[in-house]
Amino acid sequence: MTHDMHTRALGRASTLDREARTVGAVALSGPAPAVRPAPAPDGTRSRWIEELDAGGADLSRFVEGPALLGHRNAWDASVGSVASARVEGDRIICTVRFDGSDEATRLIDKIEAGSVRGVSLGYSVETWTRAGARDGVPVYRATKWTPRELSFAPLGVDPGATVRSQEITMDDQTIAPADNPAPETTADPGTAMNRADVNREIRSIGRLAGMDQGSIDALIDNNATADDARRAAFEAMAKRSAPVDNRPARVEGGADYTDPDLIRRSMADALAANMTPLCKAEGQATQYRSYRPLDMVAELLSARGERVNRFDREALLTRALGAHSSSDFPSLLADAANKSLLAQYTAAAPAYRSIAARRSFSDFKAHKFLRVGDFPTFHEVEEGGETRYGTISENKETVTATEYATGIVIGRRALLNDDLSALSDFSGLIATRTAAFEDATVFALLATDGPTLSDGVTMFSTAATRSNKASSAAAIGVDAVGLGVKALRGMTGLDGLPINVQPRYLVCGIGSEVKARQLLATITPAQASNVNPWSGAFELVVSPHVSSNRWHIAADPAQVPCVVYGYVNGADGPQISTEVDFDTRAVKVRAGLDFGCGVIDWRGWYLNTGA
Repeated sequence: MTHDMHTRALGRASTLDREARTVGAVALSGPAPAVRPAPAPDGTRSRWIEELDAGGADLSRFVEGPALLGHRNAWDASVGSVASARVEGDRIICTVRFDGSDEATRLIDKIEAGSVRGVSLGYSVETWTRAGARDGVPVYRATKWTPRELSFAPLGVDPGATVRSQEITMDDQTIAPADNPAPETTADPGTAMNRADVNREIRSIGRLAGMDQGSIDALIDNNATADDARRAAFEAMAKRSAPVDNRPARVEGGADYTDPDLIRRSMADALAANMTPLCKAEGQATQYRSYRPLDMVAELLSARGERVNRFDREALLTRALGAHSSSDFPSLLADAANKSLLAQYTAAAPAYRSIAARRSFSDFKAHKFLRVGDFPTFHEVEEGGETRYGTISENKETVTATEYATGIVIGRRALLNDDLSALSDFSGLIATRTAAFEDATVFALLATDGPTLSDGVTMFSTAATRSNKASSAAAIGVDAVGLGVKALRGMTGLDGLPINVQPRYLVCGIGSEVKARQLLATITPAQASNVNPWSGAFELVVSPHVSSNRWHIAADPAQVPCVVYGYVNGADGPQISTEVDFDTRAVKVRAGLDFGCGVIDWRGWYLNTGA
């Protein structure tokens, strides 16, 4: 629904204080009935009359809200803010504080001259109440709504929404008799507004409303008043307006808090926060923290313009899961579960992430990745000489991503009881299970002597082409680790040039953790001969998937990528999707994982089988 612009022709505003740069205004003069095009708030395809209940207005966002020129959400349209607001009977009275901009100063001049008198509310409606009918047209009253901004506009529906004339103070009680001045007349010259003035006003209103000249002339010929012209102008604008949905009004250019998709995302944030403390409900999401799932269904259906009985839980569930529903509810569950799952999955931090290099998979086909030494080496360029171009060697090692999946079914009874504990537990468990699954899958590549690569030799070998496996098993110690460091530093690239691999990680199983920590501990010895050269030299990675007493030394995967992993199309970790089983009215929740890992090089890893 677009903005309502409420104005009325009036004399100069004597509440204007140029020095303080403030003016009083009647933001709402009463119910302010306005005829709206279809659909009505209950979804029926008919015209309807809107009314605003001042007592149902939430002014918390209105105070300190923006004061604009003509509902334009632009930097040059802001002229100040609403300094204060209050409800008086069926009216809303406010004070506008102008800023120091040139636009505000020009507006103050126009208000003082009486050429700008009307004000208009921009608002959103949370609750509509049917209030009978008028001349056969149904009336809907906004009984819970939120004014969000006040605009100065020359044309509108509510004739009493204006800048205020002087108030009279008696015994500390404020009376405002001039807020409802006498109606305009077609009096003779010398009265408040003669016929010529009225005709000029009609022409101005008609041009602003985009009325054709014939309609304007007809109003003048029929001796219409300015109020008659305003009503005709509004009807003309309503007829030109394309049909709109019955979502509450919104301030143009800003976030549309009545957009069902935005509402659903906010609800998903709230549900995710209820599932795990790792997710936070912020902004709009906070208002939905106390909502039950079916309450959210009702809110979403209402936001989409559908009639809703919030107390009929069975009907709500049927509509949420129906074949012809907008699928908001299954999507809401998937969004919430994915947010919760991602937070818990990230917190799981599997060990392999430190020692493996991430790569991208575009599909489930075999992928090849560049290795150290694949790029041609540098050569001197003589003066006037040419650059020598080489070719990138083709890596014959391939890695293929695989699709994995698991899932649960949330029954109709659990949904009807608003019991989503199964989904909450599922997201937490799948996060832990996925991290453990990926960790086990990657470390399985390093079992025994690792996979056999394209040259027919395993990843770890004492052969001259590898030299990255200890010839004799030894426990973690100064000398054994020294041999491993020496082996890595002596590695050469594909072209035979030394690449000086920098050891970074000491990788071991839980059985060797104590010895590893003793080796890496910082201790100041009494004698130089007792200095431990490896104190603090490595980052320790401990994994239960490293069996027995085996241990490794590994380079930074950013320098020498040997073990790689990745996801298809950048879908990090598991992804949850939902679908409705139309036979059982249950929701199927599927967790899919498109994950791949493999070995593309050996130069950055060293193995000792331990003792």
